Amino acid sequence: MESMLKLVEELVSRRRWLLNEIKKFEEKYGMDSSDFYEKWSKGLLPEPLDPEIHGDFMIWYGLIEELYRVEEELRKRLKPR
Repeated sequence: MESMLKLVEELVSRRRWLLNEIKKFEEKYGMDSSDFYEKWSKGLLPEPLDPEIHGDFMIWYGLIEELYRVEEELRKRLKPR
């Protein structure tokens, strides 16, 4: 039980960090992450020519993917048995 609690605490901490990092990109680009994720996934956002923006978009997308993974893991761990 102790190890399960520690894992959940680590996942919650990771989720909090991810949300904080994602918020920075939302503020910088004035776009909600769910909109960005959907548009970038479907190729509806043009590939940025500016390498900094392109890098930001790649990092932002990766952070969102990681957030989804962490949230899924939390759901599995906290699901009543």
